[in-house]
Parts: sequence; structure tokens; C-alpha cells
Amino acid sequence: MKRRTLLLGAAATLATAPLAAPAIAQGYDPNIVRALNQYLNGITTMQGDFVQQSADGRVAEGLFYLRRPGRLRFEYFDPFPTTVIADGTWAGIMNRDLNKTDRIPLSRTPLYLLLRENVDLGAEGAIQSVERAPGVVRAKAIDPSNPNDGSITMIFGSNPVELQKWIITDAQGRSSVITLRNVRSGLAIDPRKFIIQDLNENSGFATQGNDR
Repeated sequence: MKRRTLLLGAAATLATAPLAAPAIAQGYDPNIVRALNQYLNGITTMQGDFVQQSADGRVAEGLFYLRRPGRLRFEYFDPFPTTVIADGTWAGIMNRDLNKTDRIPLSRTPLYLLLRENVDLGAEGAIQSVERAPGVVRAKAIDPSNPNDGSITMIFGSNPVELQKWIITDAQGRSSVITLRNVRSGLAIDPRKFIIQDLNENSGFATQGNDR
């Protein structure tokens, strides 16, 4: 899998049929968006398993840890030698086989919409579409401050509201999916999980965003 695709979406291109035509953004129910905002802003920590699908049919699995605001970690099981981390400031991908760490500002990734301190999907220009089906709400959003940096589509169970998966589309139009499983919320997570190690110099030192 390409390193940049893993970094932006923690996945390679998603092999799915085209999505149904989205609802018109102006027509979304503000009560639904308000409920999604309330749910996302109420998340402190989440952890569990994830499954990732790629365009070439490969499946990757691993463990994820999330702590709002700003922190996220994907640990890939073998054969993928990869760990993806958001530390509050940077999004980084560590490849143990290549002894290489790549970073980009977290604010330039679509995941920033999910991880920012105050989630407001109703902000001017953020919501692109909201689709509803029995028991499911699908909300596509962009960061209005960086509209060309891709989008995130969050898929929620609606009764109760619960984040089930997200689809990332990066600036090049490549889409990726993460499905969450066995999710547990509100547990303490070791802050060291969110430290990006500098493998480039093989120094053993690490860099970290502002802790909260």
C-alpha cells in the first residue's frame, strides 16, 4: 500500500461500486446534524479493532485508539509494517521495514474534521451531503478552511447514534474505508500511544504535538 494513502486514510483505494447520488446539501435536516455534532463532541476516547479494504481486494486489520481532540493511532497487523498516528499537530506514518517516518500537518487531512476540538458539521461549507436509510445516517463533509484537501464520509448507526465507519477521499480523489469493530468508549489510553517516533534517523527519539 502507498504510504501517502495510508497516511491520509489509513487505507488504499476502496473497491466498491459507485455510491448512490448524495442528498442535496441544502436539504439536510439540521436536527440530524446537531445530533451528530453532539455525539462526536461527546467522545473522549475510543478503542477497538478495524478492518480496511483496498481497491486491489486486499484486506488489512489492526487495532485503533482515538482520543479527542487530535489523537488517533492505527496499528496494522502483519504483514503490514505500518503504524499511523495523529499526535494533535501532525499526522505521521511509521514504516518499520523501511525505517522511515513521514509527516504532514494534521489540519491538512480530512480526519481533522473528526478530531478537532469542537466538531461543527454545520459550519459554513462543511456539510456536502447527508443521506438517510433505515438505521443509518451517512454524512459527507469537508474542512471549509481547506476544501481541496479531501473529504470524510462518516457512517453512523442512528439508534443509538454510533460511529461505525468512515470513508476518506484524499486530494487526488482516492477513497479509502475503515470499519470499526468491538468499540469501547471512555477508557483511559496511555498517552505514549500517540507519539510519532522518528525512524528516519533510527535515533530512538520521538516527536509529539502539544499534549492535553
